[in-house]
Amino acid sequence: MIEKPVQFLSNGKQLVGMLHQPEKENKIVVVMCHGFTGDKTENKRLFVETARAFTKAGFAAFRFDLFGSGDSPGEFSETRISINLENIRDALQTVRKMGFEQIVVLGISMGAASAILTLADKAVAGLILWSTVPDMRELFEDKLGGPLELAPVLPQYEYNGWLIDRNFYLDAVKYNIAEKLKTMTMPKLIVQGSGDDAVFRRGFARFKTIAPQPVQFAWIEGAGHTYETVKQRREVIRITLNWLQERFKK
Repeated sequence: MIEKPVQFLSNGKQLVGMLHQPEKENKIVVVMCHGFTGDKTENKRLFVETARAFTKAGFAAFRFDLFGSGDSPGEFSETRISINLENIRDALQTVRKMGFEQIVVLGISMGAASAILTLADKAVAGLILWSTVPDMRELFEDKLGGPLELAPVLPQYEYNGWLIDRNFYLDAVKYNIAEKLKTMTMPKLIVQGSGDDAVFRRGFARFKTIAPQPVQFAWIEGAGHTYETVKQRREVIRITLNWLQERFKK
């Protein structure tokens, strides 16, 4: 397999990614969108392991850092959902220019929500969602322990050592993830762990009632939000790779 760094422009900023290619040319690529406070490697190198498993099976993979994350420019406090959407669109355009004919998008957590919000119906060949943020307001209020309107009005907040602008929240709550998912008829795989926070488990149950066919749901018993153990990582990769191999013949 071949692994090489890729730089591309998005909104005038040079973002940084890594392209994984099998030795035998393949026109299918999985574009990987990391989560909030994550980067293109993800927790315990989850995205690295996943991309290499895809490549070993004959699929190309492209993982990249959103603006303000990883090796890409900007401060984390400058991140916005609206910027994420621009970054994902430009990542898709980048792999199209490389000659890939079928694109599957994989997102985790906020990256999964951003992928849903980015993609027009049938714009890509498939969508893989891991531990998806189901509703921005519900997530923020779950973390705050109450309504957003009652939160202290500060220009920035600190969350797990990260500075987050108030404008991040104001931008994010404009988006309706569930309503967008209802319109998406491309093949979908939606994965959730039972050990994740309740807001994500409730969202998974809600998605089961609204996601259009074709869709496959996978529940991983005991798995946390980013599939923290070796067993959990291997299981989410196995499920995802099986889904890819069943639907996208090389």
